[in-house]
Amino acid sequence: MKALVQRKTAALVAFFMIASMLFPIAAFAAKGFINLTHNAIAKKVTGTVYTDTYHGEGVSPVIAVYDKDGNRLDTSVSVTYLYFDPNNDHYYYSIEVDASTYGATYFPLNIRYYYEGAASSVYEGAYVYAGVVVPPIFGGIGGGDTNPADGVVKANPDGTVDANALKKALESGSAIVEITGEVAKLPASALTVGGVVTIVSPLGSYELPLDELDLEALAEELGVSIDDLWIVVTIAELEGAAKAAAEAAIESAGGEAVSAIVDFKLEAVAGDKSVEINKFSKFVKRTLNLTGEGDNLVAVRIKGNSVNPIPTKVGEEDAAFFSNSNSIYAIIDVAPKSFSDLRNHWGVKDIHTLANKLIVNGTGAGKFEPKRDVTRAEFAAMIVRALGLQASGEASFSDVASSAWYAEAVAAAAEAGIVKGDGTGKFRPTDKITRQELAAMVVRAQELAGVEIDLSNSEVAAVLAGFKDAGQIGSWARAELAAAIESGVVAGTTANTVSPNATATRAEAAVMIIRLLNNADFI
Repeated sequence: MKALVQRKTAALVAFFMIASMLFPIAAFAAKGFINLTHNAIAKKVTGTVYTDTYHGEGVSPVIAVYDKDGNRLDTSVSVTYLYFDPNNDHYYYSIEVDASTYGATYFPLNIRYYYEGAASSVYEGAYVYAGVVVPPIFGGIGGGDTNPADGVVKANPDGTVDANALKKALESGSAIVEITGEVAKLPASALTVGGVVTIVSPLGSYELPLDELDLEALAEELGVSIDDLWIVVTIAELEGAAKAAAEAAIESAGGEAVSAIVDFKLEAVAGDKSVEINKFSKFVKRTLNLTGEGDNLVAVRIKGNSVNPIPTKVGEEDAAFFSNSNSIYAIIDVAPKSFSDLRNHWGVKDIHTLANKLIVNGTGAGKFEPKRDVTRAEFAAMIVRALGLQASGEASFSDVASSAWYAEAVAAAAEAGIVKGDGTGKFRPTDKITRQELAAMVVRAQELAGVEIDLSNSEVAAVLAGFKDAGQIGSWARAELAAAIESGVVAGTTANTVSPNATATRAEAAVMIIRLLNNADFI
């Protein structure tokens, strides 16, 4: 797993639960606790219990309290009906437990919701905590789906997911977890079977390939076992000043948001410790629901004042985008772009498509200069923008100054393995790119996007046999040029020539970017 990790701590206390009780108590399909907390000053335990069972007018759920040793305590519990949520068919009640006569030796108290005459219950522990109210990191054990239908698991209102239900859903190789809030809290113990978990929220979705998570390494880093590890997915809309700053950045880029502006985050959590997972070895699919319309929609990553395009496929009600990192994203409508020197040009459609997705730019004065040769740095920048790549550091090439306009793009392309330099430590950024160099970059970019053209030596020879100038192809470029031809990205300059050392124009480069995106199903 390629991951950039960032540690952080929070003033939270993990919940505690007692494994089993030998009392006749009953279970319900969807019930649990939210924000169960102990206030040592008020000497009360408060929180909310939710259930899919209506107890009748004036009738409340039965709540019992046990000490840490399983002894039922004789204390008053106040239960008050709050509301019914039609979105999840749950009834909510507030609870207040009098803990004034029970000191720290009784804690953690075990709060149970049950009925007499059955076999199990939902329950949650409340720790003693002096002076301030501290909720458990995760809510009650009950609630959500315990029997998934068609691979769909509904999370509890606090985002927690039943481990057995999730594991069962993943038996088919994929599962959908539906959340009503911003967070999905997945028990790592249910993820060891592998597959893909798609988190679906009111804002959009996050498709998480589980092979990107090294659960054992994450658990070891946090000092716990996998049974005590949680994978937390956040899909949160920006608000306030953060939203205003993002909207200003979008406006500066010539766009307008047609979706919520959303922070997608992935963390491994254990107790009060967490590791944020920011980077993946493959492109991860997410979606955002459309809240507006436009003719030139594209997903963008927003980082400070920067707005960068991400590979996007637009549907009727949402837009899917593909990125190998987590960040703040939005779908925007871009003001239409056109160039005066493209009238009747063979590449006008593809060039305008890329310009309206913020992938290619003009050269000034409303022109694109389609016949101008493209440099190695320019083409690297095109690929980086097309795939939405970003660098984690500076490029190591001796001839790429950190102040150069292309420095970050070259660094991102090198980090992704798309460019490799000339073997002397140089990149030669201002050199005109040759067709075989361009083909090699495109094939490597396709492989990064999951499109691999694996040809044997005999197959490479067969692809190139029809070109009388095949002997001019560099030995290092033969396999990649053949793969580029086989995948339809590069064509011969004539029926029997491929011109490997000829330079490529800006128009030719743009068309190859379009073919790359089409092959990867990114457009």
